[in-house]
Amino acid sequence: MLRITIISIIAFYSSAATAQKWGNCTADTRTIVDKADRIMFSRTSAGKMTMSVKKAGYSSKMTMKFWSEGRDKMSVKITSPARNRNTSTLKVGNNVWYYMPRTDRIVKVNSSMMGESWMGSHFSNDDLVKETQLYKHYDCQSRKDDKDFIVIELKPKSNAPVVWGKIVMKILKSNNIPEESRYYSEKGQLKRTMKFSGVKKVDGKTVPTVMTLIPAGKEEFTKLVYEKIRFDVAIPSRYFSIRGLKK
Repeated sequence: MLRITIISIIAFYSSAATAQKWGNCTADTRTIVDKADRIMFSRTSAGKMTMSVKKAGYSSKMTMKFWSEGRDKMSVKITSPARNRNTSTLKVGNNVWYYMPRTDRIVKVNSSMMGESWMGSHFSNDDLVKETQLYKHYDCQSRKDDKDFIVIELKPKSNAPVVWGKIVMKILKSNNIPEESRYYSEKGQLKRTMKFSGVKKVDGKTVPTVMTLIPAGKEEFTKLVYEKIRFDVAIPSRYFSIRGLKK
């Protein structure tokens, strides 16, 4: 009886220790990654942002208004330049629609269009709908702590519905704000880097107000600058409806 009790105690503490791990890392690493992953998310948010795009032989700058509800709903409307004014995007779950004011048409994005550029940027339509939650779809491969930052390498769980073969995040220790995330292919090739900067306290939250997406091996980028943003505001349901795209 004593032997069974001792074995039971050992098994209990062994399983408890296992529960305190996330992949190869301690359980608090999962919390750190999740906070960094959700840094710009809230119950709802609304505001104004500027998107600058630089590509070979091409550059553009657009100002947009946006509204979002969690990760599943988002509406974006261009306010300038004049030639693009009122062009809108609506995302609800895995569905995306565009409103083209010049032709007064609403177009639903089909599967063949998912890889295409969103608004001429380095983001794709696929990026809009694949809002991967890192703590659910990835495990921690390694973690390195230095004085100010934590560098965490993530590998996808088996059969996870994700694109990237590896993600490496550099996160500020003091407030869980990411400084950069590097995205790799399944073969280990760096494909793009997202840099976060312009950290400010906005509407009660400390957030990065500048995000720059840089494709690997190219002198190109897409930069999003949040000019204004409010969190947990009341947003009418029409903002997330197809009819609301035209208004």
